[in-house]
Amino acid sequence: MSRRATAFPYVVPPADMAPIYDALAETMATVATYAENAARFAEIRDPRGLAYAVRSAAACLMAAADLVEEVRPSRQNGERAA
Repeated sequence: MSRRATAFPYVVPPADMAPIYDALAETMATVATYAENAARFAEIRDPRGLAYAVRSAAACLMAAADLVEEVRPSRQNGERAA
């Protein structure tokens, strides 16, 4: 039995990726919040608040980087990553 060619030139991601995209959106919104707070702490010269906000933003950004690996297309046949 032969397979018919599809009309799509790419592989459609599975529908169950929606929760991962939702988590990415929420995590990046949290990063933005911490970044805004860091800017405010820097303006008022608060070193403790600034350090906390920067560390928190970095931790959230690392979490987002881990999540994006779940949705990024895999490398096949030596292709470059997206």
